[in-house]
Amino acid sequence: MTVATEQTWHWGVDVGAARRVVALSGEIDMSGADRLDDLLHEAIARAGTVEVDLAELTFIDSTVLSILVGAYHHAADRGVDLTLVNAAGQVRRVLDMTGIMQMFVRVADPPPAAI
Repeated sequence: MTVATEQTWHWGVDVGAARRVVALSGEIDMSGADRLDDLLHEAIARAGTVEVDLAELTFIDSTVLSILVGAYHHAADRGVDLTLVNAAGQVRRVLDMTGIMQMFVRVADPPPAAI
């Protein structure tokens, strides 16, 4: 796993053959947005599946929300499965309230049609 430290947050990338897990921790605001955007785009460019693990992330602002939405659309355009996992606390509340978490939920097979 590659690990790096930014000013108020840390990130690590676990690399698999066709999958990347990007683990974020700490507090990310507009000062870290450019690096986060680069990090997500790099992961999307190199894998068919990217999971963003938010378990240790404690704060995000609207700039980060914009980065996540942009990454979602970038991944969709490339055919990459991008998901958010383990969001909790304030981060989960913000993602739920804005509807962003629902964008990243894997959709199960639809129920069979009634006969």
